[in-house]
Amino acid sequence: MSGMYELLRNKNEFYAAEILFNTEKEPIYRYSKAVAEYLKNAKLTPYDGGRLYPCGLNINKNWENRDVAMRPEFSYTYSFNYGQMKEKCPEAAELLLAEHKKVAEINTPHTVGGAGYTHSFINYRRILKDGLKTYRERVMALKDCDFKEAMLILLDGIEAFRVRCIKHLEEMNGDKALIEALNYVPENSPRNIYEALVAWNFVYYIDGCDDIGGLDRGLLPYFKGEDIRPLLKELYTHVDANDGWSEPLGPDYNELTVQCIDAIHNIRRPSIQLLVTKDMPEEVWQASYRAIETSCGQPALYNWEIFKNEVLTRCPEVREEDLKFMAFGGCTETMIEGLSNVGSDDAGINTALVFDRFMRENLTKCASVEEFMTSYAKEAEKVVAETCGILEEHRKTRAKFRPQPVRTLFIDDCIDKMQDFNAGGARYNWSVMNVAGLINVIDSMSVIKNLVYESKKYTAEEFLTKLEEGDSQLLLDCEKQPKHGNDIESVNEIASYLSDRIYGEFENHSCTPAGRYFPVSNQFTTYVDAGRNVKSTPDGRRDGDPLCDSCGAVYGRDKLGPTALLSSVAALKLNKVLGTPVTNIRISKNHVESLLKPLTEGFFDMGGMQLQVTCASREELLDALEHPEKHQHLIVRVGGFAEYFNRLSPELKATVIERTEY
Repeated sequence: MSGMYELLRNKNEFYAAEILFNTEKEPIYRYSKAVAEYLKNAKLTPYDGGRLYPCGLNINKNWENRDVAMRPEFSYTYSFNYGQMKEKCPEAAELLLAEHKKVAEINTPHTVGGAGYTHSFINYRRILKDGLKTYRERVMALKDCDFKEAMLILLDGIEAFRVRCIKHLEEMNGDKALIEALNYVPENSPRNIYEALVAWNFVYYIDGCDDIGGLDRGLLPYFKGEDIRPLLKELYTHVDANDGWSEPLGPDYNELTVQCIDAIHNIRRPSIQLLVTKDMPEEVWQASYRAIETSCGQPALYNWEIFKNEVLTRCPEVREEDLKFMAFGGCTETMIEGLSNVGSDDAGINTALVFDRFMRENLTKCASVEEFMTSYAKEAEKVVAETCGILEEHRKTRAKFRPQPVRTLFIDDCIDKMQDFNAGGARYNWSVMNVAGLINVIDSMSVIKNLVYESKKYTAEEFLTKLEEGDSQLLLDCEKQPKHGNDIESVNEIASYLSDRIYGEFENHSCTPAGRYFPVSNQFTTYVDAGRNVKSTPDGRRDGDPLCDSCGAVYGRDKLGPTALLSSVAALKLNKVLGTPVTNIRISKNHVESLLKPLTEGFFDMGGMQLQVTCASREELLDALEHPEKHQHLIVRVGGFAEYFNRLSPELKATVIERTEY
């Protein structure tokens, strides 16, 4: 084994070498040593001349490390290229593959977006307040064991990385204030707002550039009224470059809240999630209008009161004082910043796929729409239960075999428990599962109810045959039926019933290590792939077409205005979607300031939980199709995040263009 160890290190596989070495030690030791050695040896990203470093791609993604087959990663613990490793060392490749297979796969046709994916927020506030030297003191106070040794090794690796960064800056004649700051933080608590941002940026890169965290919360102790928008903008470019994720703001607003929103103009990431209270200051609303009007899609708006109340109701273990740090990792998965391990899109339920198969096998067997709908709901509940079971096996084996060292160090209460992040060390643990296609199912149910069971215009056999054939008259009749998004009572009743049954089923299942499953509806870019295996559906979808995007109307089917759209969304059992029910709306730039606040307040009063806005016009989007070079910074909202329009697939672009504009 020692010969293989040296071979791997000579080929820059520092991470892999440590995974295969010291196998008598606990996994947390080997994986911490692997991260530490990677931090000590991987090639640094070149300095760009700015006031923050690291910058650009983090070393896990850095193109200069492209020959490395195994490296740390924030979600799955590591990334592993078996083929690349096999070229370097076939024996190591097989051993590492066996290590990888210790964690059970999530193998289900219903997975939408993620399979065991885990976003999280490290505890930036505590890291800055205490400094890493205090983290070392906390670890040193633990009893001697592999866990203690692992955390000390990881801290040594982080320190070596900091020293390497400073040396690189000195060699590049970097900003002297930056070098001075990095000589002090994050080992020590910042003395001013600039050092706080330098420290925040540094540990963001250590974590692998996932969620950037609540800057208005965490930076406030170091803020003396300075204008830090240029520095925030620089930090945001780092997040954007790494496809990084979320920044919650509020519900305790301050001057930094406005500066954070102002800095996001024309940038797609981080995804800003503004917790809206009933008395949110007008200056925060005004900052939101300014940002959204740049077509950056930021911020998205969250109903603070409902999220707070639902978390307290459903998660009695959550301390009320921790709730002010509520956040939405990745796209929009609900968690507590610095204190949570939340499986983010851990798995998924493709309700349209369930419906597709169920309808073709059972429509002719059901004598009433009530029987048909009830039977479908039972089938969907069965799939939820089966998927939770599959995911549970994954989570159990992950807890045993695949630790996550950086998050074990930086998320409370892992050190105090002496327990790995993936094994239950975090204070709060639950899992979020993506529910896709439900609006297509609701619209399809409305069509079947009217055409087969009530008007009896088609027998069940005729309906299925003509649907398979793509009969033009049937499709025309289907198009005329009431659809979600228009506040029609009969459709809202279907939406309420199905969402109550399907979302409610998650409440019957608990997950390893100590939590529960929550549904989410945030199909981001995945609603295209989720539709590929779904045959034509009665709502008007053709075979293989995209599904709906989260909780709003299917592209352009909302015909009666924004209030009707949001009333329809509110008919869903949104409070059961604690992972976050995403609602997209398109508002003209000219109407953002007049429409956004009253629409949001009205929607939230009805029980709405989240609203996000695209304000690129149809004309602008069509021009971007023809002249993409003129629209490099055109941003739209899809699912739970913002994305550059030019990066979307043709199918996704078409769905965005077809959205109703208010």
